[in-house]
Amino acid sequence: MTAETPRAGQTGLVLLAGFAFARLVFDTTLGLGRDEAYTLVVSRRLALSYFDHPPLHQWLAHYSALAFGETVFARTPFVVLFALTGWLVYMLGRELFSERAGLVALVALNVSPFFFASAGGWIVPDGPLLAALVAAALALARVLFRETTPRETWALWIAAGAAFGLAGLSKYSAVLSGLGLFAFLIASPRHRRWFAHPAPYVAALLALALFAPALIWNADNDWVSLRFQSARGSPSGKFGFGPVLGNLLAQIAYLTPWVFAGFAAGVLWAQRAWRRGDDRGMFLVCLASPPILLFTLTPLWGPHGLPHWSMPGWFFLYPLLGAALAERNLRRSGAASAAFIVVVFALLVVQADFGVAQQLAGRDFSDPTLEALDWRELKAAIGAPADFVVVTKWWEAGKAGVALGPETPIFVFSDDPRGVAFLDDSARFVGRDADLVVERDKLAATQDALRPYFQTFEAPRFVALRRGGRVEVELAVVRARNLTHAFAAPYRQRRS
Repeated sequence: MTAETPRAGQTGLVLLAGFAFARLVFDTTLGLGRDEAYTLVVSRRLALSYFDHPPLHQWLAHYSALAFGETVFARTPFVVLFALTGWLVYMLGRELFSERAGLVALVALNVSPFFFASAGGWIVPDGPLLAALVAAALALARVLFRETTPRETWALWIAAGAAFGLAGLSKYSAVLSGLGLFAFLIASPRHRRWFAHPAPYVAALLALALFAPALIWNADNDWVSLRFQSARGSPSGKFGFGPVLGNLLAQIAYLTPWVFAGFAAGVLWAQRAWRRGDDRGMFLVCLASPPILLFTLTPLWGPHGLPHWSMPGWFFLYPLLGAALAERNLRRSGAASAAFIVVVFALLVVQADFGVAQQLAGRDFSDPTLEALDWRELKAAIGAPADFVVVTKWWEAGKAGVALGPETPIFVFSDDPRGVAFLDDSARFVGRDADLVVERDKLAATQDALRPYFQTFEAPRFVALRRGGRVEVELAVVRARNLTHAFAAPYRQRRS
């Protein structure tokens, strides 16, 4: 542990400013993803919590949309928040190891694709989650590895508890980092004394109190959010190692192989230090291990899982990577990694905006960048809107909702409407007209399913969503007259 020098701090701030600027350029030239548009729509209504996640990032999205509109500029507070996260990662590396370790950690974090893009500035829960987790780790590092006065001890444990509470208010998986802390206190002989100190218990109660809005909302809504998230990793009765390997390889791609190799070096460094009686590195390994192990192995017994689920675990290893590589000359590799990120995401923006790969290949193929295609043409095609809009997928509610604006109520006619189901009550619109928005090839089936709910349907109008001159999606818009009765509610809920 070393004191900060002005030069190191200035270097860290310059790096953070550069990465934040690059992230702002990227985020304001790439359209909103499906999850982001959906989040902006469901966060229009402030609530104690929401269907998919606890409320913190949705509260932030609500006020960001008020300030910047439901546009890509609503990402701005998330970019600023990640700059703070990067600074706290630097501080954690400096606190535990050295200034050099903190700077290496900061750079490695920002040249990792997942943390540069998704967690670094998109409207997703990972941004607030990571800021809160690193704040908790920094407070814990100071109370566990410094000599502190009783007053400082209490202040640091309270700060850690508050940060863990905010992390829980961001994402349910934050509890896994708390389990990692518990494992570390058990595993480290010199830290077991904390089980006899009241401060950690008060901190845990504070974390639970801050998490209370999510618990209250779930209790009022049949625990629907907790049941939804827990079911995503529940056993399916099928076992296989192939999906586990695929999941791990995807995680390595999210991190880049060279950062992943740095993590391996960091874990080996921590293991050697542990044998010498130095448990600082093992502190980070314990915080990291529960989400990494659980979400990497989930496909062994259940669904395939998503690679980003384990990213909050890998996040704790960046200061450890910094410690392991601090003595090496990393200028060239750091510059090369930064250049790689710039080139990759510049190509991603070009592909998302123009579909160049399809034009060069002369054929269609699965393209994840289509998620960034906005539906701006929809508003002009509808003209004077009906009383409400009906779509058939939760993410379509996001795309259509952002295109049409917050004045247009929207419903998802599906048994999986997710958070959109909590925005409004279709019984309020009985006797009124709707605009049905659906992909053209699904129009007939959707109209057949909706016939019991409307008296008549007008002739469809068609909307072509283009990219680079190509029609990528074709939507049908149908005016549905006179809703006869409310849609069936898929969840038991209270909207108060």
